[in-house]
Order: sequence, then structure tokens, then C-alpha cells
Amino acid sequence: MKLQSAVKRETVLTAAGTAVLSAVMILVFFGLHAAMPGKVPAGLPVVLGGVLGCAVAVGNFFLMAVTVQKVASIENYENAYHAMQISYRYRTFLQLIWCVLAMVLRFINPVAGILPLLFPSLLIKVRGILSGTQGMSQSPAESRSDPEENARKEVNE
Repeated sequence: MKLQSAVKRETVLTAAGTAVLSAVMILVFFGLHAAMPGKVPAGLPVVLGGVLGCAVAVGNFFLMAVTVQKVASIENYENAYHAMQISYRYRTFLQLIWCVLAMVLRFINPVAGILPLLFPSLLIKVRGILSGTQGMSQSPAESRSDPEENARKEVNE
């Protein structure tokens, strides 16, 4: 199965956004550590947690995108639904294993390791909100018609 360009594009966008948010999270940890050294940890465990958590989050997103691509080609609704359910279970289980490892392994900060799992979902929601507000400046009829025709109408009015 060849990866569709949409899967590649969305995975790259999600990976870049998750990496940026993970870097910001690590910087926040170090900033809070400077302000409250006894309460907020910083150092290699935070960095490892952020990097590995980011990798798990992006890997989960990629597996989901590949599953959606595969399921889209399945004709039978029940088979497609079953394949999506199985993928969801395995991906959730892998994330659960990562959460347990992040809490048990001493060289990983648990918060820094688990927090990046939320970033892809956050990015998807923000992108949805931003793309939804772009179309709100025009009425539905205007957004479907030709922009040149709209310009001529405005000039004539």
C-alpha cells in the first residue's frame, strides 16, 4: 500500500506542530524550574520525556492516518468499522504502555512524557477552528461563486 500525499502532508504538519509544542513545554519546564527550583524539575528527564512523548504521539497519529487510508478502500461497512475499532484499541494500548513507562522509568519525567500525547488532538482542533473561521467572512453563496463576479457586483452596486 502506497501512502497517499494527504497522509504524508498531515503527518508532517502534525509532527512539526507537536515538536514545536513539545519544545515550548520543555522551555516552560526550565523557566518554571528557574523560578521554583525545588518544586519543578528540569534536566535530562524532562527533555527525554518530551522527545519520546512527542515520538509516541506522532507515531500514534501516523498509524491512525494509515488506518483511515486503508479503511477508506474497504467496501463493506462492517469490515471497515471493525478494522477501525481494532486500530483504535491497539493505538490506545500502545499509548497506555507509554504512559506506564513514563511513570515507572526514573530517567523520564512523567508529565513531560505524557503531555505531548495531547498535542496532536489540540493541533487538529485549532486547525479546524481556524479553517472554519476563514469561511465565515463571506456568505455561503459568495464563497461558492466566482471571486471576479463578486468584484464586478460590488463595483456595480
